Amino acid sequence: MNLLIQPSGAANAADRHTAQAPERPLRCRAKAAAHIVLLGLGVLASVFVAEPALAELPTAVAADGAASGDYIEIGKQYFKNGLIVLGLIIATLGFIAVAAGGIAKFNEYRMGRAELGDLGVLAVVGAVVLVLMVYLLNEAATIID
Repeated sequence: MNLLIQPSGAANAADRHTAQAPERPLRCRAKAAAHIVLLGLGVLASVFVAEPALAELPTAVAADGAASGDYIEIGKQYFKNGLIVLGLIIATLGFIAVAAGGIAKFNEYRMGRAELGDLGVLAVVGAVVLVLMVYLLNEAATIID
């Protein structure tokens, strides 16, 4: 009789190791590897398919009223255009603020914390503020030009 005597701690450690980290089935690994290979082939194919864009781009337009060598006047015109764009950004932010306030007030009305009159007052005041803001920014743009 040949009996192998193992310490009880060694057998339990091996059982615990396999119980804690079960291996993934071979099918899942094969599927994951196939997906990675297909993804790599797709990226590789897209690199070879891409061609350089050889479009004829239009020439840059000089600023209004500036000669081709007058860099001071070109700078002034670009600065004026930048101020007009800044005015458009301010108007956009005003529209967003009034819309957000209207949505918030409508939500309060829906929950019963505000009355319908409050919502109407906000709509009228918001419209007046927006019209006044657009008028003033338009006047500023004509003064800048």
